[in-house]
Amino acid sequence: MRAELTIDGGVGFFPGLARPIALDESDLSPDEREEFTRLVSAVRALPGAAPGAAVRAVPDGRTYRITIASGDGNFELRCADAAVPPAFSALMMFIKQHGHR
Repeated sequence: MRAELTIDGGVGFFPGLARPIALDESDLSPDEREEFTRLVSAVRALPGAAPGAAVRAVPDGRTYRITIASGDGNFELRCADAAVPPAFSALMMFIKQHGHR
């Protein structure tokens, strides 16, 4: 499984410098892989996790997109600063801590 986190917008945002953060589960330890899988499952269970779910951006706020590629296919999750669910936030923090640009 592979994840990619893209962050757009916000004060001081420079599109040319905003590269996604990528995470490949093969780079993780067995315990980290288990945690990664658990976090992805939790986010997929969110009510707004349906593909194409509406995202309400706020002025000067950031929008977040996590793309997951796995054997089950690819799916994308989106949210914005005004409404980041705890499960999405936990996965986003995990990707930031263990991924690379």
